[in-house]
Amino acid sequence: MLEPYLERCHAAWTAMPLGARVPTLPSTDDGKVNVRALTLALGLKRHREQHFYNHAELTGLVNSIAEAQGLRGIKSRNQAETEDVEIADRIARVQKERGDLARLLAEREAVIERQRREIAALREQLRLLEETGMVVRTAAIR
Repeated sequence: MLEPYLERCHAAWTAMPLGARVPTLPSTDDGKVNVRALTLALGLKRHREQHFYNHAELTGLVNSIAEAQGLRGIKSRNQAETEDVEIADRIARVQKERGDLARLLAEREAVIERQRREIAALREQLRLLEETGMVVRTAAIR
């Protein structure tokens, strides 16, 4: 029942002049396949539309014709929402990693600065030792 209907829709679409083709599958205003109207066009009861969402074979058949006609297929919103969630998760992960890296960098810069001060103080002590021969005792350098 579905395949002959889809073949008729596709044949009607291909029979149109190339520049004036409009989708022959039932569609919504925003360019998606209208599953409810498709179910009614097939003479099925409204509660049968769930099968188009739950069975990949049916979804695939309709989506192949929809794609050829320039429509977004069944489950396109769910897929887009899933992709949006995945992207948001990836962004959150990257931001967390960036924060961790920024903290690590700040800690390393603090260590380097402390080591620079210690090196400068030790050089000064070495200079005094070489000039005077006297050992200078100091507290830990911070």
